[in-house]
Amino acid sequence: MVNSVTGTMMNLKFALARGPTMKVPFRRAVLPIPGATPVSVVVTSDKQSCEKLGARLFMVSPTDVDTSMMEDTLREIANITAGQVKRAMSLDQALGLPKILTAEESWSAAIMKSQCITLRATEADVELEVQITTHPRE
Repeated sequence: MVNSVTGTMMNLKFALARGPTMKVPFRRAVLPIPGATPVSVVVTSDKQSCEKLGARLFMVSPTDVDTSMMEDTLREIANITAGQVKRAMSLDQALGLPKILTAEESWSAAIMKSQCITLRATEADVELEVQITTHPRE
């Protein structure tokens, strides 16, 4: 699902991974899809990869990519993924807005205990993970 869009936009493809592996990311974009079936999409990357992907998305040199462009790139990947997930799951739920978390801000440990699918970029020079999580019912 995601590859059909990111492959065209950024020449970036993903494959299933065994789980999250990025220990200390530069940024995370977290996009909730609240509702009857709550889901979140989380995009995680390191700084060098954010620069490379930002350069592709904005069609500029990696040295011209600033932090806001890197964060916008992660938000865009989160939006693309969330839209594809919503369509595939036939969710009649509004998308939330992606929130950017820095390396110092932790991502909820409860989410990590939920059902989680991790996709990892297949390019050797790009560290990018996408997690799609369903939230356990309280």
